[in-house]
Formats: sequence, C-alpha cells, structure tokens
Amino acid sequence: MRVFSNNKNNNIILYITIVVVITFSTRINNNLILTTIPLISKYYLNFNSVEIGILGALAVGSAGIMSALINSKLCSENRRKLFIASIIIYLIFLPLFYFSNRYSIWVFVIISGFFFGTVMPNIISSTGTIKDKKTRERTVALYTLSLSTSLIAGPLLESYLLLYFNLYQLFLFFIPFGILAVALSFKIKFPEENRNERKNKINVFKNKGFQLSIFNNISYDTPFALILTFGGIFARTEFNAPYSFIEILLAGFFALSFISRLILSYKHLKKLYFTTIISISITIIGLIMIYFSNNLIVYFIIICFLGIPHGLTYPTSLTALSRSFDEDEISIANTYFYAIMMLIAVIVPSISGLMVYTIGLRETFLFFAFPVIILFFIIIYDYKKIPEINSQS
Repeated sequence: MRVFSNNKNNNIILYITIVVVITFSTRINNNLILTTIPLISKYYLNFNSVEIGILGALAVGSAGIMSALINSKLCSENRRKLFIASIIIYLIFLPLFYFSNRYSIWVFVIISGFFFGTVMPNIISSTGTIKDKKTRERTVALYTLSLSTSLIAGPLLESYLLLYFNLYQLFLFFIPFGILAVALSFKIKFPEENRNERKNKINVFKNKGFQLSIFNNISYDTPFALILTFGGIFARTEFNAPYSFIEILLAGFFALSFISRLILSYKHLKKLYFTTIISISITIIGLIMIYFSNNLIVYFIIICFLGIPHGLTYPTSLTALSRSFDEDEISIANTYFYAIMMLIAVIVPSISGLMVYTIGLRETFLFFAFPVIILFFIIIYDYKKIPEINSQS
C-alpha cells in the first residue's frame, strides 16, 4: 500500500488498523442513536419538532461538555482511563434504548452523549503518535474514510433489519460493535504532552489555522446537523417514505461521502483551498435544491449529492489543524475543535426545531443556505492570510 511505502515498521500498519476499526465500531453505534432517536421521538413518542430539536441538541451538547470541560483538562494518562471507561459505559447504555419511553429517553440520550464526548477526539488525537507527517495526514484521511464506511454500513444494516423489526429493536443488533470497541480501546495510544512548558504558551483560539479549520467545518456541520435531525422526517412527512427507505437515503448520502474520502486517502492533500471551494459550493446548491424538490427520487438524489461536501470538509479541516500545531499541542487543539463542533451541533437542532415548528420543513432548509454563503466569503479571506496552511509539500 502506497500509504505505508516509506515506513519500514510494520507495527504502524497494525496500529492504524486498530484506529480504523475502533473508529468504525464507535461511530456506527453513535450514528444509530443520532439518526434513529428523531424518528422514534416523532413517530413512536409523538414529540413535536421543538422537542425533537432539543433532544438532538442534548445528544451532542452533553458530548461537547465532556470534551471541552473535562477531557481537555486531563493529562494523557487520565484521558486514557476516561476514554476506556467511556466506551464501556456507552456499550452499557446502548441496549437501554430498547426500553426507553417519553421520559427515560432524555436520560439515555444525555448520558450516552456525555460519555461519547471523550471518544472521537481521543481517537483522532492518537494519530499524533505517528511521527512521519505525511503518514500521519494520510492516517487522518483513513480515519475519516472509516467514519464514512461506518455511516454507510450502519444505515444499510438498519434498512434491512427494519424489514423485520421495529426502530427500538435495532439497538440490540448493534451491541457486538460496542463489544469490539471496548476490546480495542485498551490498544489506543495517547500522545504525551509537556503541559508544564506548554500550558502558558498555547493559545488555541488565536491560531489562524485553528480558526480556518473551525470556519471550514462549520460551513458543513450546520447543514449536516439539520439533515441528521430532520432529513429522515422530511422524507417521511413530505413524501411518505417508509422507515427502511429513510435508512437507504442516509446510506446514499454517506456513500458519496465515502467516495470523496476514499479519493483523499489515496491522494495527499496539498492544496486545501480548492477542496474547500468545491465543498461549500455544493452545500449551498444542495440546500437550495431541497427546497424545490418535488418527489422522493429527486430528494434522494439531492441528499446523495450533499454527501460530497460531507466527505471533503472534515478531512480538509483536520489536515489544516494538523498543519497548524506541533505534536505535543495537537491533542488540546483537537479537543477544542471537537467541542466547538459539538456546540454547533447543539445550536442547529435547537434553532431548526423551532424554525420547522414556525415556518415549515422546506423553508428551514432554504434558510440554512444563507449562513453557509456568509462563511464562504470568510473562509476565502482566511486562506489568503495563511497561505502556508493551504499549500504544503
């Protein structure tokens, strides 16, 4: 494999495999919760759009609290212990959703989301233990590729299971993925940080590369949070789509994301600017087209189309982040990056739930095109200020 052609130590191949598999196992279960809970809430528990939006916000908001206020403050050794404990607790709570009702579902969503907040930032930070910079960046691409793979496999499996079982029963079939994640969690390495020397020198938020990464990811995290919470509800409400097709819809979305990330995993990112422009342009066009969609097939094509920027934006942001910090700084930067993304994922479902309640589903999707347009111009300006982040050999 070309990714590893310059690396004589086969242990790195084994370790990257562990990172890829644990990423797949944890994200497939997390996506099950994030995409299924809105459907259960609306069609089984009769929640209104505001309640659905708040529930979605709590799922990621609790993760953001864990990431920003707890995980970021711990030393490497304690973060490792918390990471392992969190994956175990997440596995325990997964089957409890099978027994959830109008009241307990709030508790399960908050607690499971809270402990998930330490999982993904620590997995991505573990790539910082890879010394070779080009191999590390390609590992980040493989990490994002694994995310996309899980997001295709999960909905496809859910779609098949929904032919025979209901939404509640889905949670029981995903327990083996949680067990696999627990087993692999003990193998994840954590980069050492010289906090005594660095704590007064690192100012993550003033770093221009960090700011660019944030703006870049927000440009897609905003519509993605909307799609995740209300995309399936849109298909069922507007076009009477069956539950099994809703999962196919999400699988199509993530399939295009997968293809985008597959390309990035083999083609080393040198010019980030061009990738960013393509991503944001497709996002704006896609959101506007959802407003004008008139049947389920057209809507399906548009949602799949929006998978392209989903695939491109996150690895582009992580690459910019990786180019902006040293090895002993990257864990802190990743934690704050993840926490801010969680904050966005709190705000968007909350606002979108209220907007759906007041102006309607279609109008809400159209509205969210406007903040993305504003971010488009901000990001272009930022790239001009930090050309060293855009281009690297």
